[in-house]
Amino acid sequence: MRMKDRLVDQAKKLTSSGVVVRVVSNDRVMRLATGVMDAKNRLRAARERAAEAWDILLNGHALPNIDPALDDEAGVHGATPARAPARQPAAPAAGGAGLSVVEDTASSESPRERTAARPHVNGVGANGAGTNGAGTYVAAAAEQQLATQMAARTSLSRIGGRDVFEKAYKFMTADNARAMGVYPFFRPLDFNNGPEAQLEGRTVIMLGSNNYLGLTTHPKVREAARNAIDKYGTSMTGSRLVNGSMRLHNELEQKLAAYHGKEAGLVFTTGYQVNIATISALLSNKRSVAMIDKDDHASIYDGVRLAQASGARMVRYKHSDPAALDSALSEIADTEGALVITDGVFSAQGEIASLPGIVEVVKKHKARLLVDDAHALGVIGPGGRGTAAHFGLGKEVDLIGGTFSKSLASIGGWLVGERKVLDYIQHFAYSFLFAASAAPPCVAAAMASLEVMQEEPWRQEKLRENFTYMRTELQRLGFELGKTETAVIPIYIRDDLKTVMMWKSLLDDYSLYVNPFITPGVPPKQQVLRTSYMATHERKHLDHALEAFEKVGKKFGVI
Repeated sequence: MRMKDRLVDQAKKLTSSGVVVRVVSNDRVMRLATGVMDAKNRLRAARERAAEAWDILLNGHALPNIDPALDDEAGVHGATPARAPARQPAAPAAGGAGLSVVEDTASSESPRERTAARPHVNGVGANGAGTNGAGTYVAAAAEQQLATQMAARTSLSRIGGRDVFEKAYKFMTADNARAMGVYPFFRPLDFNNGPEAQLEGRTVIMLGSNNYLGLTTHPKVREAARNAIDKYGTSMTGSRLVNGSMRLHNELEQKLAAYHGKEAGLVFTTGYQVNIATISALLSNKRSVAMIDKDDHASIYDGVRLAQASGARMVRYKHSDPAALDSALSEIADTEGALVITDGVFSAQGEIASLPGIVEVVKKHKARLLVDDAHALGVIGPGGRGTAAHFGLGKEVDLIGGTFSKSLASIGGWLVGERKVLDYIQHFAYSFLFAASAAPPCVAAAMASLEVMQEEPWRQEKLRENFTYMRTELQRLGFELGKTETAVIPIYIRDDLKTVMMWKSLLDDYSLYVNPFITPGVPPKQQVLRTSYMATHERKHLDHALEAFEKVGKKFGVI
């Protein structure tokens, strides 16, 4: 073996050791490095903010909007006053993850933005050792550079000028992370058939899917999709308004309404579209208020943004806190109407909303309530009917919506409620009126999944057994899991770099696929490895995962 290869090999071993990883990912080290390496950019950001403030004084221009989902300065009813964080663009808590994409302060390009960073096993080295033979110092420096990039908070998205592509050319973090083999997102799977998937030719245990009931490969679901293609073709090639509605859509709408005990249902092309369309259609003037849980899904925030364009206001209340909601609703004017919007099961935390208290407050103030049950359908409640049914409050919730893309094993979205309300939405929501309708095979697959959910109740029982077992065992090992009560179990790491490195070790060393959620996809110090479970996971899958979590958790000093 050549000397160069030996050095690289030794670098890989050293940089993957627990001692080195703990030093490199230490908060104090990261803060020190960030302060030194990002000083120039902080000064530039300060100049930009000063210029914006002066512009407001002279011209009355508004500051650029930033996503309030993670911005405590935007105001949250019931929140404990905290230190003022540096202002930054941020992404709402999502069903998806985000990685801080920030400026490459070591290069002349100095990029920064929010996006993702995920690994590519064909990257340079197992832990960024590179192939230049410089050994441990270079490897550690490369990882520290990435840590600094992830920790920096000034946003590339603030860059403006004549060329709107400028920020794109300066965005280097994803490229750097790919080169280091630690980019965890947009990774193409060969197959994803349930509890096991195939990634670049090898089998991995899938703990990152929302296929809660394991129906994506169910024979009945597959057959329904095939038959729909044979009978109707692959697409309606038009919106529901004109040529895109068919009896198949209406049939599913009726079944969803009956399943939830509601008067009517409405089928959408995507689950994301449900919230955008519903919120923007109902909150369409200056006397409308969107009252949302601080940790609501990104699609809810985007729906509220559309409503704000028509003059509606947004008010956030402390996460899952009915008292904070009560306080917020008490402050709206008598001439204003409020729509309270909450996730039923929060997609990052696995926590069930405090719906009994929320319903009581909503009724007290004569507001209306929309529950997004994307992660609740098929998981909680009698027959998998979701959050309202879980608490016996099905008749008390005005609107319940969700997606086909989880328990219903398809692509699309659904909403149930009063017929007149849904009729109004489908006539006044532009994002519904002018979007192509859900494709026949997607609708047929979702309808078949809804039927299987009711025909095979053992799936929900097995799912509950699996996630209860994992929650109990992970807590026994010493992991911090938050308040999860469902198939989503977050493992709190509370550090960007450590989260990514643990994700990489789980995948590379134990063939275990999980989802890393780091800033700005989650608030600072809320970084997690998000795991989710299926009815089709066998005990051997879960026990292998527990063994891997224990070893990696100890290696990185988390337990």
